[in-house]
Order: sequence, then C-alpha cells, then structure tokens
Amino acid sequence: MDGRALVVVGLVVLAGCSIVADGGDSEGPVETLTPAPVPTTAPTDTVAPSPLPPGVTTGGTISPSALASAHVRAVTGRSYVWAERRRTLTATGDGNWTEARNRTRTVRLEDGDTYRWSRSRRVVWTGLTLGYQPALERYSDGDTRYVREQDVDGPLYRARPATNDSQIVALVAANRVQSYLSLRNVSVSVGQVDGQRRYWVESDGGGVVDGEYAANYSVGAVVTPDGFVRRLSVSYTTERRGTPTRIEYEYAYRQVGNVSVTPPDWIDEARAAVDGEDRATASVNATARTPG
Repeated sequence: MDGRALVVVGLVVLAGCSIVADGGDSEGPVETLTPAPVPTTAPTDTVAPSPLPPGVTTGGTISPSALASAHVRAVTGRSYVWAERRRTLTATGDGNWTEARNRTRTVRLEDGDTYRWSRSRRVVWTGLTLGYQPALERYSDGDTRYVREQDVDGPLYRARPATNDSQIVALVAANRVQSYLSLRNVSVSVGQVDGQRRYWVESDGGGVVDGEYAANYSVGAVVTPDGFVRRLSVSYTTERRGTPTRIEYEYAYRQVGNVSVTPPDWIDEARAAVDGEDRATASVNATARTPG
C-alpha cells in the first residue's frame, strides 16, 4: 500500500547475506554500509527533486509500487547474478523448527538472450496433496535456449530458439518488493558502499502477506538512489492447516555490470541429445537416446 510512515535514522551495518549462487560459492562481496549524511531538502518555494529513491519521499511516505517500477527501470539492460531462496519451516512442538522446504533459484544474466538459470527441486502443495517439480536448468547462448530437467529416468533435454528474457528477473524481483514492503512502520537508514550512496529500508510488525496473515514480520532491503533494490530479506510466521509455519525469503544481486556466461558442463550432452531435432519442438530424454 502507498502512504506508509517513514523515519530517516542513522547508520545500519548489514549482516552477511546467506544466499549462495551456482556451485555453492558466494558471488561477490556482501555490501556493508558506512555512514553518510542523511539527505535533506532545504525550504524553497518550488518542489525540488527528492534525493531519496523513487517511492521514498522526504514528506514521510513510501510507495512500494513506485519503488518496484523504479527497480525494473534501474536493472533492465544490466548484467548480473541474481539469487533467491525461500525456506519453509514448521513448528516441532518443543519450541523448535524443522525445515519442510528449501527452494532456490539462480540466474546469471549476461544480456537478454545470453544467460544461465537454475532452480532447485520444488515441493508444491496442489490443494489436496504435496507434489514435486524437478530440478531445472536453462542455458541460452543467444541463438538456442537449452533446458535440462532432472527426470526420474535421467536428464530430459529440450531446445527452443532463444528469446530475450532481460526483464523476467526484474519483474519477479519487483513483485517481491511490492509484496514485502507493503507494510506499516517503515524506517530508512542511509550509508555508503565504495563511495556510493545506499539506503537500508526496513519494517517489522504484521499484516497480510501473499494472502495469509503474517506475524513477527521483519523485512529489510538495500536500495540505490535510482530505486535498484539490490538485496531483500524477509521473515515471518503464519499458520497453515493448523500448524505454525515460518517463512524466510531472501534475494541478492551480485556482480552487477560484470557478468559473462559460460556454457554449463552438460551442454555437449544436451546438443547431442537434440541433434537433428526440430529446435522449435525438441524434447529428448538423454538416456533414451543412449545405445544399449
């Protein structure tokens, strides 16, 4: 929602982000904010442009929808590594939590049609039972997009003509921004990373998130002056089918403007599996194509 209360305070030092990208290695350093002057607008007869990110004003309000739109504009056309993780934990009855689901996704984007994308195996609630979506990887070399799906009988490969997907991750992240920053009691701190201004936007409390009531809610985001939300971290508790449940979500951008994409180690197998197939419809199980 728009028009949330805003308080500008002092320095915030961020805790390390726990997201890891491809291969389990962290992609670039974690940003730590150092002190910077809090922006102010001198009294004037005309309205001066706000020095704060879009959607965050010196008048004391924040608009998550405006910030989300600014994020899409700021990140479009850049290369980057983007990693997200969503954990679902359930109460054990003795005051502890046990992990029920741990879903990750990583994108290495060089440009709109050159990228690598991976998603972990997903547990999906169908409304009646729990189902599974297999681990999935994509690689696009600018001409062809290859998909590797880990089927029960072995990897399943598909090939399609490459498409420009430059805004897909930006729109997914913007949706998270709009959902998770639409709460009351927002505060903003200002700092610097390598001499560049950053804002730490945070909130706590409770409310409705993704269609369910959220208690013990906490959210924080690192934002650049042009509205690029480089990091977002959220946690809250709710109740699902009578069981206390804890949700932890986070994403982070790294290596912004400095990413080149190399082919995955399975690309030769993928090309061999779909060789001779119509790239518009190819879908081949690699083990089925192996002699013997």
